[in-house]
Amino acid sequence: MKIFFGAAIQGAGNREERAVVHRLIIDAIKDSGCEVISEHTTGKDYNATIGLLEDKLGRLPPKGMQRSILIRDKMIEFIEGDIDAAVFEVSTPSLGTGIEIAHAYLRPRMGLPQIPVAALYQRDYWPNNLSTMIRGISADQVPGFKVITYDDPRQAPAFLEEFLDDLRTY
Repeated sequence: MKIFFGAAIQGAGNREERAVVHRLIIDAIKDSGCEVISEHTTGKDYNATIGLLEDKLGRLPPKGMQRSILIRDKMIEFIEGDIDAAVFEVSTPSLGTGIEIAHAYLRPRMGLPQIPVAALYQRDYWPNNLSTMIRGISADQVPGFKVITYDDPRQAPAFLEEFLDDLRTY
């Protein structure tokens, strides 16, 4: 099964710290037998992130508008493409991640198959807590959408277990 993983990279106060968290989550997803479409959020600095993006997308244009458009278009293409689920780490607020989440849960409105979507939130990580725009998405309004709150990123296999098990029967 193919899973899109998205998370804040530019807005992270400490990219290296969050890259480690993203790696723990991605490894848990992969250890469950799923494929993760892109692992670029595990870059511990700007250059590492660009390198991971180029590994997935090929050579990128120079820094600027063309690069931004290409990366944005490719991420949306992945989310609207042949994936079985989407997982987002939402502890750090991110406009880009919010856009990706909307594309994932609005797939049926675009004539695409609905997929399960998980928003992972590390309790008390961000001083203002989880955005109302994410917390306010209910499973009644968006079937298959789940907010998973966790305390310790090292427990990723445990807090993802139910979501990944449900994915196999979805």
